[in-house]
Amino acid sequence: MSAAVETYRDEMEATYAVDCSRGQESIKEPIKSRRRQPEYRRTGGAPTRVSGMHCRRSKRWTWGSGRGARTMNLRAFAGAAAFVVASVASTVLGVTIDLQTIGNPGNAPYLFNGFGDVAYTYEIGTYETSNQQYVDFLNAVGQSNPNGIYNANMGSNTNGGIVQSGAPGSYSYSVKSGTNPQGAAYANAPVLFVNWFSAARFSNWLTGGQQTGSGGVSSLETGSYTLSNATSGPLPARNPGANFVLPNMDEWFKAAFHNAAGLAATDYTLWGTGTSTQPTANVSNSLLANVANYGRTITPTVGPLEVGSYANSLSSYGLYEMMGNAAEITESRNPSSDTMYQAMSGSWSTNTGNILAFNAILGGGAGTFVNGTAATAQIGFRVAAVPEPGTFALAGAGAMGLAGLEWNRRRKIKVSRQAA
Repeated sequence: MSAAVETYRDEMEATYAVDCSRGQESIKEPIKSRRRQPEYRRTGGAPTRVSGMHCRRSKRWTWGSGRGARTMNLRAFAGAAAFVVASVASTVLGVTIDLQTIGNPGNAPYLFNGFGDVAYTYEIGTYETSNQQYVDFLNAVGQSNPNGIYNANMGSNTNGGIVQSGAPGSYSYSVKSGTNPQGAAYANAPVLFVNWFSAARFSNWLTGGQQTGSGGVSSLETGSYTLSNATSGPLPARNPGANFVLPNMDEWFKAAFHNAAGLAATDYTLWGTGTSTQPTANVSNSLLANVANYGRTITPTVGPLEVGSYANSLSSYGLYEMMGNAAEITESRNPSSDTMYQAMSGSWSTNTGNILAFNAILGGGAGTFVNGTAATAQIGFRVAAVPEPGTFALAGAGAMGLAGLEWNRRRKIKVSRQAA
């Protein structure tokens, strides 16, 4: 074994002893004889990697030194993971939101309209919010139907999928049995007849931890958006520290049109089905490639299909129904009217002529503007999850710690090679 390896081993033993032998004086057998030693498969040169206890215990392998540095690294790593934990918290607490990560932070905006540049990694619902998910929300906080989060058309209209029972103060909710006019099971069809304010309250409820009862009702008014019991008027902006939100135009546009493999201003498709060829309006065979649920009676289609039906017409990031099925609420307001928002994707009811409004170039990416109070058989939504500002700082500290580890590792190898 080379002198460099022997020297390296001695140093590792010494640092391990500093960290782990305090309070061990009463042990009769020397600690050294009890420790595992790294066994190197190669001879004649310094090791390129150390694993096991030596890797974990050595102060040289932390950003800084001693227990404080190790604590810092653990906290930084935990911070970097906090966004992931927070964004799937709903799975643990009740309503399950299936999310897709939208990476490539810092991508260029689309060359033709300036949309789609997002400086951070975020997540967005793989599917449109379903009737079953909204029923779970209503049963948690809707006993008195605060601020009209339940719309009567959800029960009376054939494309609505939710029934309200009981009296005010003790309302309960259930998914309609059977299927809608399009043949989709109501439970898995997208929730319709929601307006901007109801969708924002659903986002607030997720951010607040899916509380029930009075606590849950209170959580509807704050968190991602400060609503203050408003059901009309100007649409409030996203609050700092929001977690679950309605995607803004840049977030929605990137998730639908951006090519996940690129960062350039031209790395976008023209349609939300992952292609630049207009999708075919088709509801009889949703498993074909590049098809979508739009066209109204021309297709013919008379309602939405179940979320996740178009398995071979996904966006580049793996999202379902970013084209057709239900028009989707975004957070972004009409520049000329703060009571209106931009709705994207088109719906089952969008005819073949109007569908061009949802082409990335021809429609300018603007979609169509809708009043925040509108609740129709065409409007649904999906949620997004964004990192809190503090997560960036902790993640940055974690990255610096990892960089420090790598620098020390390379320096150690270099010193050992020089000694050899």
